[in-house]
Amino acid sequence: MSTTTDTNQQIIVVVVAGGGPVGLTFALNLTMMMGKNAKIIIYEGRWFVDGQGEMRWQDEKQGKTRRDQVVTLQDHVIEQMPDYIKQGLFR
Repeated sequence: MSTTTDTNQQIIVVVVAGGGPVGLTFALNLTMMMGKNAKIIIYEGRWFVDGQGEMRWQDEKQGKTRRDQVVTLQDHVIEQMPDYIKQGLFR
């Protein structure tokens, strides 16, 4: 699916199903590659907006229990990340 802006520049619309590690990594990488040429929509049923307007993960208060997840990144993947992302992840 694509759409056009006022300047007739085509923007690709990408829908990502799932806001876990894989979905978010995909969305971030696509943002890095496409910049403002892509509109990325993430659908994640485990997120909600709390009473203060903050987006949060559902937890025990919403009847959900989270499992711990481990994400393994290989060196060649890490080496492709921009420096500011590496600094944020690996301080």
